[in-house]
Amino acid sequence: MTRFKRMSPVRLRIREERRKRGLTQTQLAKRVGVRQATISDLERRAVRRLDMVLLERIARALKVSPTDLIAPTR
Repeated sequence: MTRFKRMSPVRLRIREERRKRGLTQTQLAKRVGVRQATISDLERRAVRRLDMVLLERIARALKVSPTDLIAPTR
């Protein structure tokens, strides 16, 4: 039987990485080039699908790879 690693929701990983860097939602939004409400919606799961381009921009702003935001937890 194959065991799968648990996935941490991307929204929680974004929030965790943002907080680790001491950024507010507004600061991250400015770095990414979106409204603060977009970051808030992402972190609250108000967005059903996350655009890969946006994911890459968020990862770049947080100085992590997109894979770090979607990879299984260790």
